Amino acid sequence: MFKIKNKIEFDAAHYLSGYDGKCANIHGHRYKLIVTICSKNLQSEGHSRGMVEDFSKIKDVLREVETFFDHKLLIEDNDDGRRASGTLKSLPNGFDVVMMPFRPTCEELSRYIFNMLRGKGLNVSEVELFETPNNSCVYSVDS
Repeated sequence: MFKIKNKIEFDAAHYLSGYDGKCANIHGHRYKLIVTICSKNLQSEGHSRGMVEDFSKIKDVLREVETFFDHKLLIEDNDDGRRASGTLKSLPNGFDVVMMPFRPTCEELSRYIFNMLRGKGLNVSEVELFETPNNSCVYSVDS
């Protein structure tokens, strides 16, 4: 089995509506995303012959992910999140808020990114999203 990996990092903040604890406040992370693509076989023709996937294709897709999340505030699209988003947008500089269809936990984000990458044509087998240097979530095809 061949496994190739690529990594990106991005900064984002999130608001966990309904959370009771220190992380109830809006706070940010330096996320690190490691993407794994597995294959039993290498491509047999074309410019990617002898490769699992062209690293430049992976980097291009990961750049899109980075652009989507980097320096954004992720908020769940529910009543609480919409109230928070409306308040933040009234600030002088405004905020780039992304309303997510789920509570933006590390677990939900790892699944979302996995599906996002699959939707962009990468045969991803696993993503690992680090929220801090010591805390991560792995979402894989076996999940």
